[in-house]
Amino acid sequence: MLRATLPAIIEIVEHIGEVPLVFGNAGELHQVVVNLVTNAAQVIGGEVGRITISAWSTSERQSACLSIADTGCGMDRATLDRVFEPFFTTKGVGSGTGLGLSVVHGIITSHSGTIAVRSKPGEGSEFILSLPALDQDQTTAQIEIAAA
Repeated sequence: MLRATLPAIIEIVEHIGEVPLVFGNAGELHQVVVNLVTNAAQVIGGEVGRITISAWSTSERQSACLSIADTGCGMDRATLDRVFEPFFTTKGVGSGTGLGLSVVHGIITSHSGTIAVRSKPGEGSEFILSLPALDQDQTTAQIEIAAA
């Protein structure tokens, strides 16, 4: 779905592995992905670039992990320190509200997950999310109750 909204000069690379089930609000988790991919496209701008989306599970399958990385301009330490603050933006006046990453952070933490960011100026950025996996026995019991 996002491919149609991105410039053709931005390549999307997917590395999607098997992940365990997680309990969450599908609409909110969709918003997380849309916000992160949109931000990645914006920092790449009119340049040729790449957004890499990866999904995997931890070796113990206790969490599902998602990474969205870009080949954009990257961030310095001062920006990284504030990146999840509400209303903080590096965009010009009228070009953003500074709420996108704050909302992403809020959604992930409300799902008992974590979010981290790695970035260096000139080297792009990577946002790494981790959400707790559902216990398989708990999942089976919930499905059986719902089917009853």
